[in-house]
Amino acid sequence: MISSFLTKFGLTNNEKSIYLFLLSHGESIASIIGKRLNIKRVTAYASLDSLSKKKLVNSFQKDGVTYFEAMSPEEILHVCKEKSSEALNLEEQAKNILPALKKLESSKAEPVLEIRGKIKYYQGLESVKKLILETLEESDKEQLCFGLNKYHTEHLSDEWGIYTKKRASIGMNVRSIQPDTKAAKEYKKRDKNELRETRLVPKNKFPANCELNVIGDMIAIFTSHGDTPTGAKIYNKDMSQVLRSLFELAWEKADRYDHS
Repeated sequence: MISSFLTKFGLTNNEKSIYLFLLSHGESIASIIGKRLNIKRVTAYASLDSLSKKKLVNSFQKDGVTYFEAMSPEEILHVCKEKSSEALNLEEQAKNILPALKKLESSKAEPVLEIRGKIKYYQGLESVKKLILETLEESDKEQLCFGLNKYHTEHLSDEWGIYTKKRASIGMNVRSIQPDTKAAKEYKKRDKNELRETRLVPKNKFPANCELNVIGDMIAIFTSHGDTPTGAKIYNKDMSQVLRSLFELAWEKADRYDHS
């Protein structure tokens, strides 16, 4: 039972043997401890040093020789109380930093899966940010957009402002259809300064928690809504063409809603 407890306490086999030897025989020097327990002198010194750090062995000088003695058994109880107090303190610190760690975990960049350069899948907020910036690399200068992703309304408004300025600086115009949320109405007010034309539609009939962009032959769809921000980018002429046709159909209908 004693050996099992000392193992749980964190002692190695050599440390257990030395502590119990000193406890039952009294003070001794390292060479004698090594001989009695059949432990190499170097190993005995290392174990004694470890026991000293664990507050189970004390050392002192006598006639120029270093002696070692076991601390009283009550010291084990005292050390256990210290460890318990430290563990509770560490647990409290862990609780305090947990929100920061979770925030860091949620914002980490996940690997981007690419299939033959035609389809890319993005997971994690950092990866979705990368996708959004990549849309500015397209050569076509008109962006068709449906849905106002929460990326710009809730998460990173400053970065979104930088993105918008960069888009305007390269002359990429946007035609945008948006559910008439408060954020979308504010978004529309900035159209003239941000090279954009926005048409609002009823949010109860046309809700959107993600954003769809069509630029040339490129389709980008992404969302930061929910626990895992996700996005995808596809290069396909026929797919982009059919989405472009659907957008034009919606654009005509949106004009009637926007003026009603």
